[in-house]
Amino acid sequence: MTRPHVEFIQAQALAWQPTALPHLAGTQCKVLSRDAESGACTVLLRFPEGFRVEGDWALDSEEEFLVLDGELTLGGARYSQDCYALLPSGSRRGEMLALRESVVIAFFNEPPAVPVRAIPRLDAFELPWSCAEMDPAYADVGLRFKMLRGGIGEARSTMLVYCPPHLHPPHWRGPQEVHDCVEEMFLISGDYLSNVGRMREGAYFWRPPGIAHGPYGTRMGNLALIRTIGAPLVNNWTREDVEISREQVARPGLAEPY
Repeated sequence: MTRPHVEFIQAQALAWQPTALPHLAGTQCKVLSRDAESGACTVLLRFPEGFRVEGDWALDSEEEFLVLDGELTLGGARYSQDCYALLPSGSRRGEMLALRESVVIAFFNEPPAVPVRAIPRLDAFELPWSCAEMDPAYADVGLRFKMLRGGIGEARSTMLVYCPPHLHPPHWRGPQEVHDCVEEMFLISGDYLSNVGRMREGAYFWRPPGIAHGPYGTRMGNLALIRTIGAPLVNNWTREDVEISREQVARPGLAEPY
């Protein structure tokens, strides 16, 4: 895996560009991160109202997506805001139509080595919030998740995570986390207060295994889409504490020009 560490960028700072995927000609995209060897990538896609892909078609890559705004149909199924899908490589899709201008976050991966169970449509609004198997350090202060793919103890997972407002570590200091897995996050709403500044709606990171990060707080609370790849999500805590502040100025990085 050769995808570079991205910590962090605000998607609003990136310009919309014509989408390079042939079947999506006429749409626009923002590339949030990309693996130079495999071509795996995470992108924001913007579909104009009335955009259509006709016929029966497929991609030679697994794709996950979550509708952030607008409404699409795919293969006769309707995807409104916060609807999710996991489509394995080679899945037949049928006609795609943008019923109105829509924005989607999409994750394209190299063809998987083992079969992947399709999740053709999942409405996250209808799922219950849970804290089962969550680290007590987070569950006890009110964090909750909705699992879209996999599970906490699995090597690959995709979830929505909710954090209530006005949280911070005691005395605004705490240890950092280190994971054995890749962790990828897109902030759908709210804010994170962290040692790299304040993240707000549209913030994104791609974090390889072994990168110390945090601690975190929030003023407004937040809703984040989080993916993990390669190992179960386990928090390994550092011995040293790091300080954060509610006044911390954001210091987002800049995305590489893909």
